[in-house]
Amino acid sequence: MSSTVGRVFAFAWAVSHALQYGLAITGLNGISDAVTCADKPAGYIPTKGWVTPCVPMDSTRFGFVVSIFTVGGLIGSLSSDYVARKTGRIGTFRVAAFAILIGSVAVGLGASVPAMLFGRVVIGLGCGIATATVPVFLAEIAPPSIRQALGITNQLFIVVGLLTGQALSLPLAKETIWRWVFAVSFFLAIAQLIGSLFVKTPGSSDGEEEQPLLPSEEPMSIRELLTSQDPVIRRGLVVVIITQLAQQACGISPVMYFSTRILKPVFSANSRMVALAVVAWKIPLTILPAFVIERAGSKPILLVSSGFMAISALLLAIGLNANSGPLSATSIVSFVSFFSIGLGPVVWVVLSQVMPPQARTAAGAIGIALNWTANGLISSAFLPLQQWLSRDGKYEGNIFYIFAVSCTVVFIAIRQSYAAFNRAKTAD
Repeated sequence: MSSTVGRVFAFAWAVSHALQYGLAITGLNGISDAVTCADKPAGYIPTKGWVTPCVPMDSTRFGFVVSIFTVGGLIGSLSSDYVARKTGRIGTFRVAAFAILIGSVAVGLGASVPAMLFGRVVIGLGCGIATATVPVFLAEIAPPSIRQALGITNQLFIVVGLLTGQALSLPLAKETIWRWVFAVSFFLAIAQLIGSLFVKTPGSSDGEEEQPLLPSEEPMSIRELLTSQDPVIRRGLVVVIITQLAQQACGISPVMYFSTRILKPVFSANSRMVALAVVAWKIPLTILPAFVIERAGSKPILLVSSGFMAISALLLAIGLNANSGPLSATSIVSFVSFFSIGLGPVVWVVLSQVMPPQARTAAGAIGIALNWTANGLISSAFLPLQQWLSRDGKYEGNIFYIFAVSCTVVFIAIRQSYAAFNRAKTAD
């Protein structure tokens, strides 16, 4: 296999792991009614058998099944460097693919809530390892002239996975048949494991390498980072923490996890198609930051993103409460659009901009951990909180007033943290 062909194959193989992450986010979204026996009468008990038509659960339990994925993601992201040190870069991807394979079997064949919870945690474990590994691997195999473009493709293929997961719900959102959604992840994981036998990294003869996940030239430990007296490092860490939390605080994860349920009161049977269109719109927008970040800088992009997300969340709340299809659709597209051009891809660029090389490993670990933690807390609370605020289902948009406020807080926090960082950098 020539060098160019080998790099192309390695790229395609690596970004397929990002696609798995997107699949895991939206895989349950469009098939929620089929999974939870929503169309069955109260008290329905599925016929006993090896595979049941559905798994009875209320919205709170379903929300927990969806969001517990983030627990596995947190564990996976924090353990990825250790796994890489023990198994090498290619071995790390194999662990991720194997975890997703096992988790997909557990969810796809699960006949109870505990079985599905187990499967979602294991899928999250694999996705957590992959999300921490893919960007570093792409940077290693990319020629310098296209390194930034390849970095954007990581986020792009996550969105392709989101779109695939949502699209699968159109033909498969039926009792029993919904289980085939997880067959897609299962067979993709098998293909990834087979593909790993043929991937070679630059400078490697057998596709294996025993280097840590992130740069290892005297990196700071988390403890050293947290106790550092260097004002630039301390202020830079604050920027990393705020931007990572900001990505989740505005509410994008529950919108992606539950978009079909959010839109169903307004669009009824068309909610899956509207949700699919929203995800499809993310693809061209995800590419846009690659062309503007060098000229505009990350701070202005993040401020525009969070500011307009606040406005969009406010309008979405009004639209859902008024049962207005046009306003709801326009607002959710706007909400997702402004996330896609800012808080989505640009947050991952911030780390290298504000932290010196020796501090990036520890700062990245803290940032990723907080991101996954916020993702889990917000996503698991979303459906119960929406029900509590909706006043017997009449005002299901009320929860987006909260996200409008949180996005406003994010806007202020990003602005202040960058200002403090720039003052520290100038003084240094």
